[in-house]
Amino acid sequence: MKINRNNKENAASYRSGILRTAARLLLCLMMAFALILPMAVPAEVSAASSSKYTTAKEQSINAYNVSFNSKVISNKRLDLVPGNVTTVGKRKSIKVSWGPVVNPEGISGYLILRKDLNGDTWREIATVKAKKTTYTDKKAKKKNKLYCYTVVAYKKVGKKRMVSAPSSSAGAMTTRSKLKNVYEVKVSNLANVSSIMAGSCAQTYLKFPSNYCTNVITWTSSNSAVAKVDTNGLVTGVSPGKATIYAKTHTGSIISYNTVITKPGTAQAMIDTFTAWVGYNRINGYQNGIIDIYNSITPWPSGYKMKYKDAWCDATITAAAIKTGNVERIGRECSVPRHIKIFQKLGIWEEDGTITPKPGDIIVYSWRKFKQPNNASASHIGLVVKVEGNQITAIEGNRGIGVVDYRTMKVGWGCIRGYARPNYAK
Repeated sequence: MKINRNNKENAASYRSGILRTAARLLLCLMMAFALILPMAVPAEVSAASSSKYTTAKEQSINAYNVSFNSKVISNKRLDLVPGNVTTVGKRKSIKVSWGPVVNPEGISGYLILRKDLNGDTWREIATVKAKKTTYTDKKAKKKNKLYCYTVVAYKKVGKKRMVSAPSSSAGAMTTRSKLKNVYEVKVSNLANVSSIMAGSCAQTYLKFPSNYCTNVITWTSSNSAVAKVDTNGLVTGVSPGKATIYAKTHTGSIISYNTVITKPGTAQAMIDTFTAWVGYNRINGYQNGIIDIYNSITPWPSGYKMKYKDAWCDATITAAAIKTGNVERIGRECSVPRHIKIFQKLGIWEEDGTITPKPGDIIVYSWRKFKQPNNASASHIGLVVKVEGNQITAIEGNRGIGVVDYRTMKVGWGCIRGYARPNYAK
């Protein structure tokens, strides 16, 4: 039987076409897999999958001392960081909220960290799923105690957990305390007027429970030649000295303000002002007053008007200089590196972190280096308020979670960049 030659050629051509089509399909599939695989495995996990991980429960992450409930990877960080944290205190709980990471599919969830205001260690208190951005802490039970919160994202890598850097932190108090009867109420001081310059004024503030309706206050001064007070609690410094300002309610409750009237332009005026601001923070809102003082003189340094959410350590130095009549001696800035240049122009900069400072000196830190000599980029600033032997006590704005607070250290501590020594009035 003879086979038509044309039929053989057609069959061969048909088989060749099928093979070419199959090859094209295979090539397309390979290209598709090449595109999909990097998307399917997060870069932060795939890049390190071949490396060996070390783990630990206690870790320091971006200057946060953290205690996790179980060991987490310590030699690599997840690069997906949660957004800013906000808190709302309720009667028996505190609600914590945060912004989601950019790519929620790239994480397994979030870890909630908490610490007391004066504590040094953040502790893991809860784990939530990646789709959640809120958590209610029902264990924050201590009445009128300030709790601080931050959040980290985490990703499971085998049986291990890889965590991100912490988000911003925020604090809140529960509101469990029952309101007292109006005749048992005692007013509380919210604004410290412990230091006022002669010739300047400071407003006192009193806080009452919401059921206190008759806010009738009688104001008096123990020494009106030093400080006087009007019917609205506005204190005016008359001359250097000491006085006590009294506020008396119609129910007989009394609160007193120990007031020191200082001479403008002195180191003591700066120290007294910083001491009066201790405890001011973003949560109680008094930090806003410091920013308002900073913004009160125009033009603003570098043409920038500070916002309440900005870092404000150097703004505290400037605000105190404005308040105490020391602007010409210290200058105005909100940037520590730029302020050093002002100190240099004024001839008051000491580029030496090992010298023994004096009360009233401005201390500058760098967290980029931990030994002397420290000539790294400046990071933070404060005011020296006391020196005893080998120990320095400073007060700093925006310390820790954003509070005016003390720091003690030894002379020559490795993180000290240097000092400014203003030519204060005697």
